[in-house]
Amino acid sequence: MKRNILIITTLLFLGTVTAQKKLDALTTPSSPASSLLGMQPSAIIKPKSYRALEAALFTNFRDENGNSIIPNDFGLEFTPYWATDHGITIEEYLYPKLSFDQIIRNSSFSVASTQNFMLQDSTKTKSLAFGYRTSLFFGNTKDKEIITKHINELSINQRVGSKILSKLIEAQNKFNYKTKEEYLSAVHDTLTKRIYEVLGKKSLKDAEEITQKIYDSSENLAFDENDIDAFFTAFTELIESKMAGSYAEFKSYILERQGLNIDFAYALSLNFPTNDFEYSEVPRQSFWINPSYKFSDKINFLKAIGVLRYEWYNKKYFENYFPDAKVYKNNFDYGLALSGEFKKFTIEFEATGRQSSSLSAAGKDNAGNTLYTKETASDFQYIGTFSYRLTEQIALSYQIGSAFKPVFETGGTLVSLLSLNFGFGGPDKTDVTSK
Repeated sequence: MKRNILIITTLLFLGTVTAQKKLDALTTPSSPASSLLGMQPSAIIKPKSYRALEAALFTNFRDENGNSIIPNDFGLEFTPYWATDHGITIEEYLYPKLSFDQIIRNSSFSVASTQNFMLQDSTKTKSLAFGYRTSLFFGNTKDKEIITKHINELSINQRVGSKILSKLIEAQNKFNYKTKEEYLSAVHDTLTKRIYEVLGKKSLKDAEEITQKIYDSSENLAFDENDIDAFFTAFTELIESKMAGSYAEFKSYILERQGLNIDFAYALSLNFPTNDFEYSEVPRQSFWINPSYKFSDKINFLKAIGVLRYEWYNKKYFENYFPDAKVYKNNFDYGLALSGEFKKFTIEFEATGRQSSSLSAAGKDNAGNTLYTKETASDFQYIGTFSYRLTEQIALSYQIGSAFKPVFETGGTLVSLLSLNFGFGGPDKTDVTSK
């Protein structure tokens, strides 16, 4: 138990120190590869945040002996586009000109692995899964108007900040100041005038109010006449933060922007039934279409996510390694999830139905042709998910509910799963520009 706590604590620390000021917040894990291995019982692939790399740990609190919670299931999802800085504009970031640009930018590749894939005869084997996904976002007129307003404000603030700093640098180079009060008093009028000049239609009163906010916040800045450069650096950073005030508002809107998002995903699993790397089987494959819609106004905390998923099973594989299991070749899932987002906390409920079908040989006709009968079945699952975003780079989630009848193991339909997701890279405030 102590070892588990140490592992989780270490990972939390690493995630915290690598956190950046991201343009979006990390979502809970839902990669195609992890879903196909059964690590995530949810049939719904939730929209992905912009991250170059996401890593997830999964645990169901017990091993076969019921006395260990060390995670042995892992998942990674890599988005190549966000591994480097592209210097794109904010407008292009939010509204790519071509749908193809969105497809490339949102394309991610996932891999998941488990060391405890149990065959019917209790043989413990290893399994891998590989997945791909991308998404398209369709905003509306109101969304574009709000985006344009924020972009204009950010553009103005950037111009204001750069022009103000150029004047302060001139003043810094001309005079030597003994105290912080002397410096602030000397540059007060210059600072106010410069803010007024670059604000365009803003009044002098507005400029004076901005200057006062900057001065109020400067009370906590240290001043050493022998190291005035350190104070000047801190003071200029303070000015930049005050002049970029609309960034926080813009970021909040990005997290809550309304519109339709459609995710497309595909994944296949790979099992090594003899634990020999040279021999593997493909038990099943899946294809997803996941539309999601973020509501606005009084219900802007609510998101609806749908799922259409087609899964096909390799019946020969199951006949060999799960001879007593009832497996249908074709499985069509359809469902809906409602998600409520409250700052760092998210609660979600999912209900998904399944229609299964398969053809079975029923003999031969007089001409020797094989006759088939069609077998069908239906199933249903419901799952509740509780998520908490510890930081912008770390998300913790817990799922509980009743899953589809299991094929791979006989542990019942109870879902009780804890997962921890880490995000690395992705666009932050410095990766996009407003021009």
